[in-house]
Amino acid sequence: MSEPCRVLIVDDHEIVRSGLTLLLKSHGYEVAGTIKSGAEVIPFLQTDAVDIILLDLSLPDVHGLTILAELVGVYDASVIVLSGELDGAACESAIKMGARALVSKSDPSPTILKALSEVQAGNTFHAPSIQEVLATRAPTDISFSPRQMAILHFFANGETNKEIGYRLRIAAPTVSFHLREIREKIGVAHNKKIIEKARSLGLI
Repeated sequence: MSEPCRVLIVDDHEIVRSGLTLLLKSHGYEVAGTIKSGAEVIPFLQTDAVDIILLDLSLPDVHGLTILAELVGVYDASVIVLSGELDGAACESAIKMGARALVSKSDPSPTILKALSEVQAGNTFHAPSIQEVLATRAPTDISFSPRQMAILHFFANGETNKEIGYRLRIAAPTVSFHLREIREKIGVAHNKKIIEKARSLGLI
């Protein structure tokens, strides 16, 4: 008999955490923990392995995208993003950073369960509500890897190469290498131009 899928719920609203816990347990999932702040996520994962993280984007202390960026390539858990406000830019960034599924908090329970089952099967899933929002976004032919998106996110937040490397458990020269690739992809000559150009392209 296979082990149940272990899920970590990250949301600052108790009623959401309680509702998701009941829903998941009633469908055979194991709730590994429930967390109400972004600062608790990494410490939890350092001591407890989970298969899937249900991550709210609108946390009171740390934006969900920052948590997602820090998880990229570091932890094995797949991330399903829960969006309270259907922000197209944030949803698109979450996808580019490696979120396996996106659902709205207003979606019915079957949609959330569908997201879980699809991610368990190794697939991606975007709820119809999310697809509608993404359809309003202007397409871009610039493609970054999830790690490059994470580096771009932290770089835009003013972090140094050393600080970014520490977050992502990579060497500072590796961060520099990725920043050089980012510059080439968006067509700027210097790092100080990256943020302005990335914003104009809707990448951050």
